[in-house]
Amino acid sequence: MDALAKKVASVLALGTLMVMLDVTVTVVAIPRFAESFDTPLSTAQWVTTAYTLALVAVMPTSAWTIRRFGAKRVYLTALTVFVLGSALAGLAWNIQSLIVFRAVQGFGGGFLQPVGMTIALGLVDERHRGQLMGWLGIPLLVGPVLGPTAGGLLVDHVGWRSLFLINVPVGLLAITLAARLFPRAAGAATETLDWAALLCLAPGGALMVYGLAQAGDAGEPFDAKVVVPAATGLVLLTVFVVRTLRSPRPLLDLRLLRKRSLATGSGAMLLVAGAYFGSMMVGPIYIQAVRGDSATTAGMIMIAQALTTGVVAQVASRLVDRTDPRRVVWFGISATIVAMTLMTTVLDYDTPYPILIGIGVVMGLGIGSTFMPLMTAALRGVDGPGTGSGTTILTTGNQFASAIGAALAATILTSLFNSRAGLLNGSGMTGAQRLTPDQRVAAAPDLASAVADTYLLTLSLLVAGMVVALWLPKTVRPTAVRASRSDDSERPLDASR
Repeated sequence: MDALAKKVASVLALGTLMVMLDVTVTVVAIPRFAESFDTPLSTAQWVTTAYTLALVAVMPTSAWTIRRFGAKRVYLTALTVFVLGSALAGLAWNIQSLIVFRAVQGFGGGFLQPVGMTIALGLVDERHRGQLMGWLGIPLLVGPVLGPTAGGLLVDHVGWRSLFLINVPVGLLAITLAARLFPRAAGAATETLDWAALLCLAPGGALMVYGLAQAGDAGEPFDAKVVVPAATGLVLLTVFVVRTLRSPRPLLDLRLLRKRSLATGSGAMLLVAGAYFGSMMVGPIYIQAVRGDSATTAGMIMIAQALTTGVVAQVASRLVDRTDPRRVVWFGISATIVAMTLMTTVLDYDTPYPILIGIGVVMGLGIGSTFMPLMTAALRGVDGPGTGSGTTILTTGNQFASAIGAALAATILTSLFNSRAGLLNGSGMTGAQRLTPDQRVAAAPDLASAVADTYLLTLSLLVAGMVVALWLPKTVRPTAVRASRSDDSERPLDASR
Protein backbone atom coordinates (compact mmCIF):
# COMPACT_ATOMS: atom_id res chain seq x y z
CA MET A 1 0.00 0.00 0.00
CA ASP A 2 1.20 3.51 -0.71
CA ALA A 3 1.28 6.33 1.86
CA LEU A 4 -2.11 7.77 0.85
CA ALA A 5 -3.86 4.42 1.15
CA LYS A 6 -2.41 3.93 4.65
CA LYS A 7 -3.56 7.39 5.75
CA VAL A 8 -7.05 6.84 4.36
CA ALA A 9 -7.23 3.39 5.98
CA SER A 10 -6.23 4.90 9.34
CA VAL A 11 -9.01 7.50 9.16
CA LEU A 12 -11.53 4.83 8.14
CA ALA A 13 -10.39 2.64 11.02
CA LEU A 14 -10.99 5.53 13.43
CA GLY A 15 -14.56 5.98 12.18
CA THR A 16 -15.31 2.25 12.28
CA LEU A 17 -13.85 2.00 15.79
CA MET A 18 -16.34 4.57 17.10
CA VAL A 19 -19.25 2.73 15.48
CA MET A 20 -18.22 -0.72 16.71
CA LEU A 21 -17.43 0.46 20.24
CA ASP A 22 -20.92 1.92 20.45
CA VAL A 23 -22.43 -1.47 19.67
CA THR A 24 -21.39 -2.83 23.08
CA VAL A 25 -20.24 0.16 25.13
CA THR A 26 -23.74 0.74 26.54
CA VAL A 27 -24.36 -2.88 27.57
CA VAL A 28 -22.71 -2.41 30.98
CA ALA A 29 -24.50 0.93 31.51
CA ILE A 30 -28.08 -0.34 31.16
CA PRO A 31 -28.62 -0.58 34.95
CA ARG A 32 -27.31 3.00 35.27
CA PHE A 33 -29.76 4.22 32.60
CA ALA A 34 -32.62 2.52 34.44
CA GLU A 35 -31.56 4.17 37.70
CA SER A 36 -30.94 7.63 36.23
CA PHE A 37 -34.26 7.83 34.38
CA ASP A 38 -36.30 5.73 36.83
CA THR A 39 -37.33 3.30 34.11
CA PRO A 40 -37.56 -0.52 33.90
CA LEU A 41 -34.58 -2.50 32.61
CA SER A 42 -36.67 -3.77 29.70
CA THR A 43 -37.08 -0.16 28.54
CA ALA A 44 -33.48 0.84 29.23
CA GLN A 45 -32.25 -2.04 27.05
CA TRP A 46 -33.63 -0.18 24.03
CA VAL A 47 -30.69 2.21 24.31
CA THR A 48 -28.62 -0.60 22.82
CA THR A 49 -31.32 -2.22 20.67
CA ALA A 50 -32.35 1.03 18.93
CA TYR A 51 -28.76 1.63 17.83
CA THR A 52 -28.35 -1.89 16.46
CA LEU A 53 -31.65 -1.83 14.59
CA ALA A 54 -30.80 1.54 13.02
CA LEU A 55 -27.47 0.14 11.80
CA VAL A 56 -29.27 -2.81 10.25
CA ALA A 57 -31.96 -0.62 8.66
CA VAL A 58 -29.69 1.77 6.70
CA MET A 59 -26.68 -0.38 5.87
CA PRO A 60 -28.32 -2.07 2.85
CA THR A 61 -28.77 1.32 1.14
CA SER A 62 -25.03 1.99 1.13
CA ALA A 63 -24.45 0.67 -2.40
CA TRP A 64 -27.15 2.91 -3.85
CA THR A 65 -26.01 6.02 -1.97
CA ILE A 66 -22.44 5.46 -3.19
CA ARG A 67 -23.62 5.25 -6.80
CA ARG A 68 -25.99 8.19 -6.42
CA PHE A 69 -23.91 10.72 -4.46
CA GLY A 70 -20.33 9.46 -4.43
CA ALA A 71 -18.54 7.64 -1.62
CA LYS A 72 -16.73 10.63 -0.08
CA ARG A 73 -19.88 12.75 0.21
CA VAL A 74 -21.85 9.87 1.73
CA TYR A 75 -19.11 9.08 4.24
CA LEU A 76 -18.74 12.67 5.43
CA THR A 77 -22.52 13.11 5.76
CA ALA A 78 -22.92 9.83 7.65
CA LEU A 79 -20.05 10.64 10.01
CA THR A 80 -21.56 14.06 10.70
CA VAL A 81 -24.93 12.46 11.52
CA PHE A 82 -23.18 9.97 13.84
CA VAL A 83 -21.35 12.75 15.70
CA LEU A 84 -24.54 14.82 15.97
CA GLY A 85 -26.42 11.82 17.35
CA SER A 86 -23.61 11.23 19.86
CA ALA A 87 -23.77 14.83 21.10
CA LEU A 88 -27.55 14.70 21.43
CA ALA A 89 -27.41 11.35 23.26
CA GLY A 90 -24.94 12.84 25.73
CA LEU A 91 -27.43 15.65 26.41
CA ALA A 92 -30.54 13.42 26.63
CA TRP A 93 -33.09 14.49 29.25
CA ASN A 94 -35.15 11.29 29.51
CA ILE A 95 -35.01 7.66 28.40
CA GLN A 96 -37.20 8.32 25.36
CA SER A 97 -34.91 11.05 24.02
CA LEU A 98 -31.85 8.89 24.66
CA ILE A 99 -33.35 6.01 22.66
CA VAL A 100 -34.24 8.34 19.76
CA PHE A 101 -30.78 9.90 19.67
CA ARG A 102 -29.16 6.47 19.76
CA ALA A 103 -31.18 5.64 16.65
CA VAL A 104 -29.81 8.82 15.03
CA GLN A 105 -26.32 7.57 15.84
CA GLY A 106 -27.13 4.26 14.19
CA PHE A 107 -28.54 5.89 11.05
CA GLY A 108 -25.20 7.62 10.54
CA GLY A 109 -22.99 4.77 11.72
CA GLY A 110 -24.63 2.19 9.48
CA PHE A 111 -23.06 3.74 6.38
CA LEU A 112 -19.50 4.10 7.65
CA GLN A 113 -18.20 0.56 7.36
CA PRO A 114 -19.48 -0.41 3.87
CA VAL A 115 -18.85 3.04 2.37
CA GLY A 116 -15.43 3.25 3.98
CA MET A 117 -14.48 -0.18 2.70
CA THR A 118 -15.51 0.85 -0.81
CA ILE A 119 -13.32 3.96 -0.59
CA ALA A 120 -10.36 1.95 0.64
CA LEU A 121 -10.65 -0.83 -1.94
CA GLY A 122 -10.66 1.79 -4.69
CA LEU A 123 -7.14 2.86 -3.67
CA VAL A 124 -5.39 -0.52 -3.95
CA ASP A 125 -5.26 -3.45 -6.33
CA GLU A 126 -5.85 -7.06 -5.35
CA ARG A 127 -2.18 -7.56 -4.48
CA HIS A 128 -2.62 -5.35 -1.40
CA ARG A 129 -6.22 -6.07 -0.41
CA GLY A 130 -5.20 -8.39 2.39
CA GLN A 131 -2.92 -5.78 3.98
CA LEU A 132 -5.66 -3.18 3.64
CA MET A 133 -8.20 -5.50 5.27
CA GLY A 134 -5.79 -5.88 8.18
CA TRP A 135 -5.96 -2.15 8.84
CA LEU A 136 -9.73 -2.01 8.49
CA GLY A 137 -10.28 -5.18 10.49
CA ILE A 138 -8.82 -4.00 13.80
CA PRO A 139 -11.80 -1.84 14.86
CA LEU A 140 -14.30 -4.30 13.40
CA LEU A 141 -13.01 -7.16 15.55
CA VAL A 142 -11.56 -5.37 18.58
CA GLY A 143 -14.14 -2.59 19.04
CA PRO A 144 -17.01 -4.77 20.29
CA VAL A 145 -14.64 -6.62 22.65
CA LEU A 146 -13.25 -3.41 24.16
CA GLY A 147 -16.70 -1.81 24.39
CA PRO A 148 -17.63 -3.31 27.78
CA THR A 149 -14.21 -2.38 29.20
CA ALA A 150 -14.42 1.22 28.02
CA GLY A 151 -18.06 1.44 29.07
CA GLY A 152 -17.39 0.15 32.56
CA LEU A 153 -14.50 2.53 33.15
CA LEU A 154 -16.36 5.58 31.82
CA VAL A 155 -19.59 4.85 33.68
CA ASP A 156 -17.82 4.12 36.96
CA HIS A 157 -15.40 7.07 36.88
CA VAL A 158 -16.88 9.78 34.63
CA GLY A 159 -20.60 9.17 34.17
CA TRP A 160 -22.85 7.62 31.53
CA ARG A 161 -23.03 10.78 29.39
CA SER A 162 -19.33 10.42 28.63
CA LEU A 163 -20.12 7.23 26.69
CA PHE A 164 -21.54 9.41 23.92
CA LEU A 165 -19.84 12.78 24.33
CA ILE A 166 -16.39 11.22 23.86
CA ASN A 167 -17.35 10.60 20.21
CA VAL A 168 -17.68 14.32 19.51
CA PRO A 169 -14.00 15.43 19.51
CA VAL A 170 -12.88 12.14 17.96
CA GLY A 171 -15.56 12.39 15.30
CA LEU A 172 -14.73 16.00 14.45
CA LEU A 173 -11.09 14.99 13.99
CA ALA A 174 -12.13 12.14 11.68
CA ILE A 175 -14.36 14.49 9.64
CA THR A 176 -11.51 16.96 9.18
CA LEU A 177 -9.04 14.29 8.09
CA ALA A 178 -11.55 12.57 5.78
CA ALA A 179 -12.40 15.85 4.05
CA ARG A 180 -8.71 16.44 3.32
CA LEU A 181 -7.56 12.93 2.40
CA PHE A 182 -10.43 11.05 0.76
CA PRO A 183 -10.53 11.06 -3.06
CA ARG A 184 -13.45 12.77 -4.75
CA ALA A 185 -15.97 10.56 -6.49
CA ALA A 186 -18.91 11.80 -8.51
CA GLY A 187 -22.32 10.18 -8.19
CA ALA A 188 -24.82 9.24 -10.90
CA ALA A 189 -27.37 12.03 -10.72
CA THR A 190 -30.01 10.19 -12.71
CA GLU A 191 -30.18 7.00 -10.65
CA THR A 192 -33.29 6.70 -8.47
CA LEU A 193 -33.75 4.68 -5.30
CA ASP A 194 -35.82 1.51 -5.43
CA TRP A 195 -38.14 2.54 -2.61
CA ALA A 196 -40.23 -0.63 -2.79
CA ALA A 197 -37.13 -2.77 -2.22
CA LEU A 198 -35.96 -0.51 0.62
CA LEU A 199 -39.36 -0.69 2.31
CA CYS A 200 -39.04 -4.47 2.25
CA LEU A 201 -35.38 -4.83 3.20
CA ALA A 202 -34.84 -2.30 5.98
CA PRO A 203 -38.07 -2.97 7.97
CA GLY A 204 -37.79 -6.69 7.19
CA GLY A 205 -34.34 -6.94 8.69
CA ALA A 206 -35.24 -4.79 11.68
CA LEU A 207 -38.42 -6.79 12.38
CA MET A 208 -36.54 -10.07 12.14
CA VAL A 209 -33.92 -8.92 14.68
CA TYR A 210 -36.58 -7.35 16.90
CA GLY A 211 -38.65 -10.53 16.98
CA LEU A 212 -35.70 -12.70 17.93
CA ALA A 213 -34.62 -10.17 20.57
CA GLN A 214 -38.12 -10.28 22.07
CA ALA A 215 -37.85 -14.05 22.54
CA GLY A 216 -35.51 -13.55 25.47
CA ASP A 217 -38.02 -11.32 27.31
CA ALA A 218 -41.06 -13.38 26.36
CA GLY A 219 -39.55 -16.62 27.64
CA GLU A 220 -41.53 -18.51 25.00
CA PRO A 221 -40.28 -18.80 21.39
CA PHE A 222 -43.82 -19.08 19.99
CA ASP A 223 -45.20 -16.06 21.81
CA ALA A 224 -47.11 -13.68 19.51
CA LYS A 225 -44.71 -10.80 20.13
CA VAL A 226 -41.91 -13.06 18.89
CA VAL A 227 -43.59 -14.84 15.98
CA VAL A 228 -45.48 -11.91 14.47
CA PRO A 229 -42.53 -9.51 13.94
CA ALA A 230 -40.09 -12.30 13.01
CA ALA A 231 -42.50 -13.84 10.48
CA THR A 232 -43.38 -10.44 9.04
CA GLY A 233 -39.70 -9.64 8.68
CA LEU A 234 -39.07 -12.97 6.94
CA VAL A 235 -41.87 -12.32 4.44
CA LEU A 236 -40.57 -8.82 3.67
CA LEU A 237 -37.04 -10.12 3.16
CA THR A 238 -38.33 -12.82 0.81
CA VAL A 239 -40.19 -10.22 -1.25
CA PHE A 240 -37.01 -8.14 -1.37
CA VAL A 241 -34.96 -11.04 -2.71
CA VAL A 242 -37.51 -11.85 -5.42
CA ARG A 243 -37.78 -8.21 -6.48
CA THR A 244 -34.03 -7.71 -6.49
CA LEU A 245 -33.37 -10.70 -8.74
CA ARG A 246 -35.91 -9.37 -11.26
CA SER A 247 -34.93 -5.68 -11.17
CA PRO A 248 -32.65 -4.18 -13.86
CA ARG A 249 -31.34 -1.66 -11.28
CA PRO A 250 -31.54 -3.41 -7.90
CA LEU A 251 -31.03 -1.64 -4.58
CA LEU A 252 -28.50 -4.33 -3.67
CA ASP A 253 -27.19 -6.46 -6.51
CA LEU A 254 -27.66 -9.96 -5.13
CA ARG A 255 -26.79 -11.35 -8.56
CA LEU A 256 -23.17 -10.85 -7.54
CA LEU A 257 -23.69 -13.92 -5.36
CA ARG A 258 -23.39 -15.94 -8.55
CA LYS A 259 -19.67 -15.51 -7.99
CA ARG A 260 -18.71 -18.55 -5.98
CA SER A 261 -16.15 -16.66 -3.92
CA LEU A 262 -18.66 -14.04 -2.75
CA ALA A 263 -21.50 -16.52 -2.17
CA THR A 264 -19.37 -18.95 -0.17
CA GLY A 265 -17.55 -16.23 1.72
CA SER A 266 -20.81 -14.48 2.64
CA GLY A 267 -22.37 -17.73 3.84
CA ALA A 268 -19.40 -18.60 6.02
CA MET A 269 -19.27 -15.02 7.32
CA LEU A 270 -22.92 -15.15 8.40
CA LEU A 271 -22.33 -18.26 10.50
CA VAL A 272 -19.00 -17.21 12.02
CA ALA A 273 -20.22 -13.69 12.84
CA GLY A 274 -23.36 -15.05 14.49
CA ALA A 275 -21.24 -17.39 16.62
CA TYR A 276 -18.65 -14.78 17.55
CA PHE A 277 -20.99 -11.97 18.57
CA GLY A 278 -23.36 -14.40 20.26
CA SER A 279 -20.49 -15.67 22.42
CA MET A 280 -19.41 -12.11 23.26
CA MET A 281 -22.83 -11.45 24.77
CA VAL A 282 -22.64 -14.60 26.92
CA GLY A 283 -19.18 -14.04 28.43
CA PRO A 284 -19.85 -10.78 30.32
CA ILE A 285 -23.13 -12.18 31.67
CA TYR A 286 -21.27 -15.18 33.10
CA ILE A 287 -18.77 -12.94 34.89
CA GLN A 288 -21.39 -10.54 36.26
CA ALA A 289 -24.45 -12.73 36.86
CA VAL A 290 -22.81 -16.05 37.77
CA ARG A 291 -19.60 -14.87 39.42
CA GLY A 292 -20.98 -11.59 40.79
CA ASP A 293 -18.03 -9.51 39.59
CA SER A 294 -18.14 -6.02 38.11
CA ALA A 295 -18.57 -4.92 34.51
CA THR A 296 -15.05 -3.53 34.62
CA THR A 297 -13.73 -6.98 35.60
CA ALA A 298 -15.64 -8.53 32.70
CA GLY A 299 -14.07 -6.06 30.33
CA MET A 300 -10.55 -6.50 31.69
CA ILE A 301 -10.73 -10.27 31.22
CA MET A 302 -11.48 -9.70 27.52
CA ILE A 303 -8.49 -7.42 26.89
CA ALA A 304 -6.11 -10.31 26.11
CA GLN A 305 -8.55 -11.62 23.52
CA ALA A 306 -8.88 -8.16 21.96
CA LEU A 307 -5.12 -7.63 21.75
CA THR A 308 -4.55 -11.09 20.28
CA THR A 309 -7.28 -10.52 17.70
CA GLY A 310 -5.79 -7.22 16.59
CA VAL A 311 -2.23 -8.52 16.26
CA VAL A 312 -3.19 -11.76 14.52
CA ALA A 313 -5.52 -9.93 12.11
CA GLN A 314 -2.55 -7.92 10.86
CA VAL A 315 -0.46 -11.03 10.20
CA ALA A 316 -3.30 -13.09 8.71
CA SER A 317 -4.49 -10.30 6.42
CA ARG A 318 -1.02 -9.96 4.95
CA LEU A 319 -0.72 -13.73 4.47
CA VAL A 320 -3.69 -13.78 2.11
CA ASP A 321 -1.74 -11.48 -0.22
CA ARG A 322 0.93 -14.18 -0.52
CA THR A 323 -0.88 -17.50 -0.22
CA ASP A 324 -4.21 -19.21 -0.77
CA PRO A 325 -6.60 -17.47 1.67
CA ARG A 326 -8.52 -20.70 2.23
CA ARG A 327 -5.68 -22.05 4.35
CA VAL A 328 -5.73 -19.01 6.61
CA VAL A 329 -9.52 -19.11 6.96
CA TRP A 330 -9.62 -22.84 7.67
CA PHE A 331 -6.95 -22.47 10.36
CA GLY A 332 -8.82 -19.54 11.91
CA ILE A 333 -12.19 -21.26 12.10
CA SER A 334 -10.55 -24.43 13.46
CA ALA A 335 -8.84 -22.49 16.24
CA THR A 336 -12.11 -20.73 17.09
CA ILE A 337 -13.88 -24.10 17.26
CA VAL A 338 -11.24 -25.31 19.72
CA ALA A 339 -11.79 -22.24 21.93
CA MET A 340 -15.57 -22.59 21.84
CA THR A 341 -15.35 -26.32 22.61
CA LEU A 342 -13.24 -25.50 25.67
CA MET A 343 -15.90 -23.02 26.84
CA THR A 344 -18.57 -25.72 26.68
CA THR A 345 -16.46 -28.28 28.56
CA VAL A 346 -14.36 -26.48 31.20
CA LEU A 347 -16.67 -23.63 32.20
CA ASP A 348 -17.99 -23.93 35.75
CA TYR A 349 -19.03 -21.56 38.50
CA ASP A 350 -15.46 -21.35 39.83
CA THR A 351 -13.32 -21.74 36.69
CA PRO A 352 -10.10 -19.76 37.33
CA TYR A 353 -9.98 -16.53 35.37
CA PRO A 354 -6.48 -17.27 33.97
CA ILE A 355 -7.99 -20.27 32.18
CA LEU A 356 -10.73 -18.07 30.69
CA ILE A 357 -8.11 -15.54 29.62
CA GLY A 358 -6.13 -18.33 27.94
CA ILE A 359 -9.21 -19.54 26.09
CA GLY A 360 -9.82 -15.93 25.05
CA VAL A 361 -6.33 -15.79 23.56
CA VAL A 362 -7.09 -18.91 21.49
CA MET A 363 -10.37 -17.27 20.44
CA GLY A 364 -8.48 -14.15 19.41
CA LEU A 365 -6.04 -16.25 17.40
CA GLY A 366 -8.93 -17.90 15.58
CA ILE A 367 -11.10 -14.85 14.94
CA GLY A 368 -8.12 -12.73 13.94
CA SER A 369 -7.28 -15.36 11.33
CA THR A 370 -10.84 -15.64 10.06
CA PHE A 371 -12.83 -12.42 9.59
CA MET A 372 -10.71 -10.21 7.35
CA PRO A 373 -9.08 -13.07 5.38
CA LEU A 374 -12.59 -14.41 4.75
CA MET A 375 -13.80 -11.00 3.55
CA THR A 376 -10.71 -10.67 1.36
CA ALA A 377 -11.33 -14.10 -0.17
CA ALA A 378 -15.00 -13.30 -0.70
CA LEU A 379 -14.20 -10.07 -2.59
CA ARG A 380 -11.68 -11.67 -4.93
CA GLY A 381 -12.97 -11.04 -8.45
CA VAL A 382 -15.38 -8.28 -7.35
CA ASP A 383 -14.10 -5.08 -8.93
CA GLY A 384 -15.28 -1.81 -10.41
CA PRO A 385 -19.00 -0.98 -10.06
CA GLY A 386 -19.63 -4.22 -8.20
CA THR A 387 -17.35 -3.29 -5.29
CA GLY A 388 -19.99 -1.17 -3.53
CA SER A 389 -22.62 -3.90 -3.70
CA GLY A 390 -20.11 -6.59 -2.75
CA THR A 391 -18.91 -4.79 0.38
CA THR A 392 -22.50 -3.88 1.32
CA ILE A 393 -23.60 -7.52 1.00
CA LEU A 394 -20.78 -8.59 3.31
CA THR A 395 -21.16 -5.84 5.92
CA THR A 396 -24.96 -6.00 5.98
CA GLY A 397 -24.89 -9.76 6.33
CA ASN A 398 -22.29 -9.45 9.09
CA GLN A 399 -24.45 -6.99 11.02
CA PHE A 400 -27.60 -9.09 10.58
CA ALA A 401 -25.77 -12.20 11.71
CA SER A 402 -24.25 -10.43 14.72
CA ALA A 403 -27.63 -9.15 15.90
CA ILE A 404 -29.37 -12.47 15.29
CA GLY A 405 -26.58 -14.45 16.96
CA ALA A 406 -26.73 -12.26 20.05
CA ALA A 407 -30.54 -12.49 20.16
CA LEU A 408 -30.53 -16.28 19.85
CA ALA A 409 -27.84 -16.63 22.51
CA ALA A 410 -29.80 -14.37 24.85
CA THR A 411 -32.99 -16.35 24.25
CA ILE A 412 -31.36 -19.70 24.94
CA LEU A 413 -29.48 -18.43 27.99
CA THR A 414 -32.62 -16.87 29.47
CA SER A 415 -34.57 -20.08 28.92
CA LEU A 416 -31.86 -22.20 30.54
CA PHE A 417 -31.53 -19.80 33.47
CA ASN A 418 -35.25 -19.99 34.15
CA SER A 419 -35.45 -23.78 33.82
CA ARG A 420 -32.43 -24.58 35.99
CA ALA A 421 -32.40 -21.88 38.68
CA GLY A 422 -35.65 -21.83 40.64
CA LEU A 423 -34.46 -18.82 42.65
CA LEU A 424 -34.95 -16.62 39.58
CA ASN A 425 -38.71 -17.22 39.48
CA GLY A 426 -38.69 -16.86 35.70
CA SER A 427 -36.90 -13.48 35.72
CA GLY A 428 -34.01 -14.69 33.50
CA MET A 429 -30.83 -12.65 33.15
CA THR A 430 -32.28 -9.62 34.93
CA GLY A 431 -33.09 -11.74 37.97
CA ALA A 432 -29.67 -13.37 37.93
CA GLN A 433 -27.97 -9.98 38.16
CA ARG A 434 -30.13 -9.03 41.16
CA LEU A 435 -29.37 -12.09 43.29
CA THR A 436 -27.95 -11.50 46.75
CA PRO A 437 -24.46 -12.92 47.43
CA ASP A 438 -25.90 -15.90 49.32
CA GLN A 439 -28.46 -16.60 46.59
CA ARG A 440 -25.77 -16.39 43.93
CA VAL A 441 -23.61 -18.95 45.73
CA ALA A 442 -26.57 -21.35 45.85
CA ALA A 443 -27.55 -20.81 42.21
CA ALA A 444 -24.06 -20.53 40.70
CA PRO A 445 -23.61 -24.21 39.61
CA ASP A 446 -26.94 -24.21 37.77
CA LEU A 447 -26.32 -20.80 36.20
CA ALA A 448 -22.82 -21.82 35.08
CA SER A 449 -24.13 -24.98 33.43
CA ALA A 450 -26.69 -22.86 31.57
CA VAL A 451 -23.92 -20.61 30.25
CA ALA A 452 -21.77 -23.58 29.20
CA ASP A 453 -24.67 -25.15 27.31
CA THR A 454 -25.46 -21.85 25.57
CA TYR A 455 -22.00 -22.01 24.04
CA LEU A 456 -23.19 -25.15 22.23
CA LEU A 457 -25.23 -22.83 19.98
CA THR A 458 -22.19 -20.78 19.02
CA LEU A 459 -20.12 -23.95 18.59
CA SER A 460 -22.67 -25.43 16.19
CA LEU A 461 -22.69 -22.22 14.13
CA LEU A 462 -18.89 -22.35 13.87
CA VAL A 463 -18.92 -25.97 12.72
CA ALA A 464 -21.49 -25.08 10.06
CA GLY A 465 -19.32 -22.11 9.04
CA MET A 466 -16.34 -24.43 8.64
CA VAL A 467 -18.33 -26.71 6.37
CA VAL A 468 -19.33 -23.77 4.16
CA ALA A 469 -15.77 -22.40 4.11
CA LEU A 470 -14.51 -25.72 2.75
CA TRP A 471 -16.24 -24.74 -0.52
CA LEU A 472 -14.29 -21.52 -0.97
CA PRO A 473 -12.78 -21.58 -4.47
CA LYS A 474 -9.03 -21.90 -4.79
CA THR A 475 -7.49 -18.61 -5.91
CA VAL A 476 -4.14 -17.97 -7.49
CA ARG A 477 -1.79 -15.35 -6.12
CA PRO A 478 -2.98 -11.80 -6.89
CA THR A 479 0.34 -10.91 -8.54
CA ALA A 480 -0.31 -13.54 -11.16
CA VAL A 481 -3.94 -12.59 -11.42
CA ARG A 482 -3.17 -9.07 -12.59
CA ALA A 483 -1.37 -10.31 -15.65
CA SER A 484 -4.00 -12.86 -16.64
CA ARG A 485 -7.14 -10.88 -15.94
CA SER A 486 -6.49 -7.52 -17.56
CA ASP A 487 -9.23 -8.23 -20.09
CA ASP A 488 -11.94 -9.28 -17.67
CA SER A 489 -11.84 -7.84 -14.15
CA GLU A 490 -15.25 -9.17 -13.23
CA ARG A 491 -14.51 -12.88 -13.85
CA PRO A 492 -14.18 -14.99 -10.64
CA LEU A 493 -10.67 -16.21 -9.92
CA ASP A 494 -10.43 -19.90 -10.76
CA ALA A 495 -14.02 -20.24 -9.56
CA SER A 496 -14.48 -23.57 -11.29
CA ARG A 497 -12.24 -25.38 -8.86
